[in-house]
Amino acid sequence: MSQKPHEQILWNLTEHHTARILRISGSVPVAVVPSQIAGYPVTELGSYCFAPECPLPSGFFIEEINHPDGYPAMLRELSGSYIRQVFLPDTLCGIGNYAFYNCRNLTSLAFGKELTALGSDAFMNCSRLSQLFIRCPPCGSSGLRQILAQISWDVEVSFYQTKDPDIPDPVDILASIFYPEYYESYDEITPAHVFGRSITGEGFRARHSFVNGAIDYTRYDTIFEKACAEESETTLSHLALCRLRYPQNLSADSKNQYETYLKTRGRTLCGWLVPIRHLDALSFLFHEKLLSMQDAEFAVTLASESGWTEGSASMIRWKQSVFPPSVQRKYEFDAF
Repeated sequence: MSQKPHEQILWNLTEHHTARILRISGSVPVAVVPSQIAGYPVTELGSYCFAPECPLPSGFFIEEINHPDGYPAMLRELSGSYIRQVFLPDTLCGIGNYAFYNCRNLTSLAFGKELTALGSDAFMNCSRLSQLFIRCPPCGSSGLRQILAQISWDVEVSFYQTKDPDIPDPVDILASIFYPEYYESYDEITPAHVFGRSITGEGFRARHSFVNGAIDYTRYDTIFEKACAEESETTLSHLALCRLRYPQNLSADSKNQYETYLKTRGRTLCGWLVPIRHLDALSFLFHEKLLSMQDAEFAVTLASESGWTEGSASMIRWKQSVFPPSVQRKYEFDAF
């Protein structure tokens, strides 16, 4: 996203004389929530704010954002299956009940470290929400744990900063960490209707690797050994790759553990990264020599067959750099 979309915002005042966002309409399926409206700091998203249907309270205000005079944009409610991305300001500290209910095509959410208060089921049926971007130092305290408590599916979290506050793209990634999916189930274990809770997947323990609101990376790394017995190769590769690319508080032992795993999963890595055209991650694998010659050739072939010209050309260059052709020795024989 290179610029803010045109937006129309419905809002009201909270009891603390701050602004609460009730509903947003926009020209593209990307919502950029402002940090203030009419001089009031924006601190909350109202209940059902981005849901397909939103019961509006009596008495609200309408604000036009980035709407050029003389060129009215066609606006549509940013809700339900239409919305794709949401950027929340640093001032926002609370999200209401069911705020993103049934936003089935929402893929990414960016927010600041002050967002710590979440209503019930804020992300219900948002299973495509796979990227969280948080403006916070990688070792800083934030509300990430509270948000992850409502997201049980695969999600990658990136810490970032922006060069231009008016363009909220996460251009400078400081660190990324992957949280695998986990499942909960309840089984009746006695005739008295007592239920036992069963949790499957190391993603649950990963989501509890926090100390005082900050990620405990050392504790997070301890899940990998057990995860190897439960998780898929793609999941484990994603987890290991994130930790190696952004080695925040990564011990030598954990680094060796992740590298050893990836070096034996080259085809899995290429089969995952080439179809999604993740050139940066592939560059890392080549230059850190985590792929074998055969893996590199497989990646080039896969990219070529899928029509990814840029990826194929880049990987051919990297392959030649990392695996230079052996120099043929010349032998001279004296005539007898």
